[in-house]
Amino acid sequence: MNGRDFTRSLVRSPVLLVLLLLASPSLSAREADRVDTAGSIARLAESLDKLINLPKERKLGTVGVQVISVADGAVWYDLNGSKPLTPASTTKILTSYAALLLFGPDYQIPTFVLAGAPVRNGVLEGNLYIKGHGDPLLEVPDISVLADRIKAAGIRMVTGDIVGDGTYFDTITERMLYSGDADHVVDLPPVSGLSIDGNMVTVVVTSPRTSGELCTVQTFPPSAGFTIVNSAKSSGRSSKRRRRGSLDGGDRSRRSLDGTGAGISIRLDRGEDGEQIIRVSGTLGVNRTFSRRYEIDDPARVVAGILYDRLKARDIGVGGDVRSGQAAKGATMIAQIEHPISALLGPVMKSSHNHYAEFLFKMIGGASSPQVGVNTAGEARAAVERCVEASAAPFDGCMVNDGSGLSRRNLIAPTTLVATLRAAWSNPIVRAGLYESMSVAGVDGTLRKRMRGTPAHRNVRGKTGTLRNVSALSGYVTTKDGEVLAFAMLMNGYNIGAYKNVQNRVAEHLAGYSHQNE
Repeated sequence: MNGRDFTRSLVRSPVLLVLLLLASPSLSAREADRVDTAGSIARLAESLDKLINLPKERKLGTVGVQVISVADGAVWYDLNGSKPLTPASTTKILTSYAALLLFGPDYQIPTFVLAGAPVRNGVLEGNLYIKGHGDPLLEVPDISVLADRIKAAGIRMVTGDIVGDGTYFDTITERMLYSGDADHVVDLPPVSGLSIDGNMVTVVVTSPRTSGELCTVQTFPPSAGFTIVNSAKSSGRSSKRRRRGSLDGGDRSRRSLDGTGAGISIRLDRGEDGEQIIRVSGTLGVNRTFSRRYEIDDPARVVAGILYDRLKARDIGVGGDVRSGQAAKGATMIAQIEHPISALLGPVMKSSHNHYAEFLFKMIGGASSPQVGVNTAGEARAAVERCVEASAAPFDGCMVNDGSGLSRRNLIAPTTLVATLRAAWSNPIVRAGLYESMSVAGVDGTLRKRMRGTPAHRNVRGKTGTLRNVSALSGYVTTKDGEVLAFAMLMNGYNIGAYKNVQNRVAEHLAGYSHQNE
C-alpha cells in the first residue's frame, strides 16, 4: 500500500479520522475558533466597506478609517489608515495623551506668589511677583485667596512693584501666529503663562440720571492694571434699558480695538510703558448701561493689578507700581494656589474647548523646554511627537501645529490615533484620565445627540472633530463580545452631514458586533 492509499484508508475509517483530527494541531478546537473569528472579522470588514458609502472621497483618498483591537493590536479594518489627513479636533486626543503622560492625571497647575527680597518686620523690601504656569482656570476669587495667604504670611508692606510673571509661555499668545495658519478659523483670547477669567474683560459704561454728566466706567475683572480715560457723558436721547455688545475679536495685530454702540466709543490702547488704556468717549442716554467684551492684551499686568487691589483692601501697603515682567532669580515662595489638570481635560475632550486645549499644548511646551519661555509652541510640537512615537504610534508625514486642531495644516493618520488610543488603554494611569474625559455617545459632550437608542448608546467613548471641510470621530467601542476596539475615522471634504451619518453607522455596527453573529 502506497502513502496515498494509506491516507485514503484513514479517511474512510471514522474512528481513525476522529483520532487524526484530535491529534492534528492545525485542526484543534482553539485553531478552529481562530479560523471562525478571522472569517467573522473578514465579514465585518465587508460590512464596514458597504457602510462607508463615500465613493468620491474613497476615489480621492480623502477618507481614512482604521479599527483595531486594543488587546493585541490586531487590525480589524483599514481604509487608507496610514494616510495623514486633516484631523480637526481629534488632534485633542494627542494633546491630552501627551499632557497625561508628562504630568499625570493628578497634576495640580500652580500659581505662585514670590518675594523678590527679604521680609523684615512685615516689610517686603522689594518686588512681589505672581507667577503663572499656564493655568487657564485662574479667577478673581483665587487672587483674593492669595492675598489672604500673603497677609497670613505676615507681610504688611511691599516697598517695590507688584509684578505679573507670564514667562512660563513665550510672548506669542495668538494661536493663529504660533500655528502658522493663514486664517483665524475661530477667534481665541490670548494663550498666556499667567491668565485671568479666560483673558477677557468686560467694559461697562453706566450713565447717571442727569443729562450732561460724566458716565462711570467699570471693568470686570476690575484691576489696577487698566488705565481708564473717560470723557463719555449722559444725554437726553432715549435708548433701550440695556445694550450689550458681543465678543469683539478685532484685529489683534493692531494696537487698539474699537467698539461703538449706543453713541459710546470704547477704544483699547497700549501706553508707552505697556499700560493697558481703556478710552471711553461719546454719549449715552440717561440712566442707561452699555457693555462690551474685549480680549485682555497683557493678562500678566492685569493679574498683578488685581492682586494690588486685593492687597490694598487688606491694608497691605504697596510702594511701587503694577507691571508685567519676570520674577527675580532666587525669589522665595510666599503663597500658592492650584487647580487640577483634570478640570481641563473634561471640557477639552467632552466639549472640545479650544482655548483650554491651547493652554494644555503650551503647558506641554513649557514643561519640555530647556529654556522656559522660548518657542513654547515649537517645544510643544516636538514633545507631542515624542510622546506619540514613544507609544509605538507612527508619526511619518504627520504634523501638529496647535493643541486644539483648529489648524487646517495639521495632518494625522488614523493609524496614529488608534495606536495612541491603544497605548493609553495599556497604561492604567493614562487610561483613566483619557477615557473618562471623552464624550459618551447619546449622553454628554459633542456626542450627546448622536447614536441614541443604538448599541453605541452609552458605549462609544469618543472625540469628534469638525471644521468647514472636515468631520472626524475617534475613540473606543466595546463589542457585544466585550472586546474593546479603538477606531479612527477621518473624512476630509464638504459633505459633513453625510460623514457624521457614516461615522454613526460604523460605530453602531461595531458596538453590535459579535463573532457569533457576523
